[in-house]
Amino acid sequence: MRSVLFLLLLFPGVLGAQIPRISIRLTPAVLDSFATRDPFSESYLPAVVESGGDRWEKAGIRYKGRSTRNFPKKPYRLKFPKDHLFDGKEYVNLNAMYIDKSFLREKLAWDFYASVGELAPSASYTTLAINDTARGLYLMVDRIDKRFLEARGRTVSSVYEAGGYYSLADMTVQGKELLAFYYPKEVGDKDEYDELENMLRTLNDAPDSLFEQTAENLFDMNSVYTWLAGNILMMVGDSYNKNYLLYRDTYRTLHQWIIIPWDYDQSFGISGDPAVPYPQSLLNEGFSASFPPLAGPSNILKDRIQRTPSMREHLRRRVDTLLSTVFTAQHLWPHIDSLAALIAQDAAADSMRSGSPEEFRDQVGALKYFITARRNYLLTTYVHPPSGSPGIATLRTITPDTPLYCIGGDGWQFASLRFSRSEGLDSVRIIAHGSAVADGLDSTRCRVFVRRWLEIIPYPETAAFTASLDWMYYDLSSRETEIGGDHSGETSLRCYTRAGRGWRELPSDVNHVANLVHVGAITNRDCGPTSCFVLFAPLP
Repeated sequence: MRSVLFLLLLFPGVLGAQIPRISIRLTPAVLDSFATRDPFSESYLPAVVESGGDRWEKAGIRYKGRSTRNFPKKPYRLKFPKDHLFDGKEYVNLNAMYIDKSFLREKLAWDFYASVGELAPSASYTTLAINDTARGLYLMVDRIDKRFLEARGRTVSSVYEAGGYYSLADMTVQGKELLAFYYPKEVGDKDEYDELENMLRTLNDAPDSLFEQTAENLFDMNSVYTWLAGNILMMVGDSYNKNYLLYRDTYRTLHQWIIIPWDYDQSFGISGDPAVPYPQSLLNEGFSASFPPLAGPSNILKDRIQRTPSMREHLRRRVDTLLSTVFTAQHLWPHIDSLAALIAQDAAADSMRSGSPEEFRDQVGALKYFITARRNYLLTTYVHPPSGSPGIATLRTITPDTPLYCIGGDGWQFASLRFSRSEGLDSVRIIAHGSAVADGLDSTRCRVFVRRWLEIIPYPETAAFTASLDWMYYDLSSRETEIGGDHSGETSLRCYTRAGRGWRELPSDVNHVANLVHVGAITNRDCGPTSCFVLFAPLP
């Protein structure tokens, strides 16, 4: 109950939100079989399903997914009779969102693709109960099958899922016997792979001088560029040898092959920790907004587009357009807030979740921070040529009550200032000393500290001002972090400024998900060439 009250204070108005409920009834024998049979079994067990006043006596249920089957909160796939569909669907995917403590990332991804007209799944929230026991908040995501195509007025023809369990669907040429493993067929003759083999061979054999024309003849290139741009914006790197689908629209003479995105639970700043054994690596607490565009496994289509100047430029322009239209704080922050308010109460009541209500709050803040930080990173490193030095920024236009971002030459947004008062201030220079420890700061003084400190130097020195300060440290994985000492004390970090030979604490709080510290107020008296700002948690 305290969790619900906590989130009601954070997201007022959630009492009016209504999320549908799916109730499933299993016999004791079927319920027991879930605990005893192979969790990767693809066969359906009999179930009775109720939702929205309707009832399905002859439904089926099984686990779904790959890595997610290893976690306590299981994802499910439901199967419905062909003569009694569920909202026009024969299959319903229920994603557990266990590795995403915000419950928002995959929903945001599908909403993004819908906003740009991409052929992609739609998603909506539901709560789940099995034999009257609540199983928590779930995301219903479309299965890509013939019903999906029919509902969108598309030709029902071949659909191949890239990856399967092998993660080797990189569009290289493979024999037919391997294609069935790397690209399991979701729609069409399960044994027919000639069309896919021919497409991959044509794609690979095209000389560089003819590659652009060849790709345009084979693919709906709008789907390709939007897929790649979406991966760049949402920072998805595991969607090149798995986690996408290839759909061949035989109604068309040219541009038959369409890429359909899939599986975006690890996006918007989170990724696995390579130093931790799988699948626990997916529960990584790290966060970043500065992965290089198109980072990730090799893929013939992706790689050759990058090597073809005109196609590379087309993709750059597509990203630039999206950064100016849909991938903005003005467009996405209200949507994030609206979704967070919608699910807050059910997220807090989810006893199977992996995070706490406090972490949910910080995750929402981290998602909003990601939008601005990722946008600034891409604008200064990908859309436009990079310039300047890492960790150094000069604010030359002091606009009151507006966040002013400090972005280094590497594109990393390492701080931001919002001025509430300014008298005689021409500019401010901010220097982040990365991988360094400020003089007088070590383990004898503090339990946790950040290996980064700031200088804020106003010009002229006689200027007077008051501003809030947000500044960011780096904590991506167990191997890539600026935090020293006891990592569990990260939430105890506070901002200090030098005071003589010691340190003076400034009122501040930390979002440990976003690796972001907010300082309520600094003044010109805290700044200058003889002062600095540091982050640490003092010893008791």
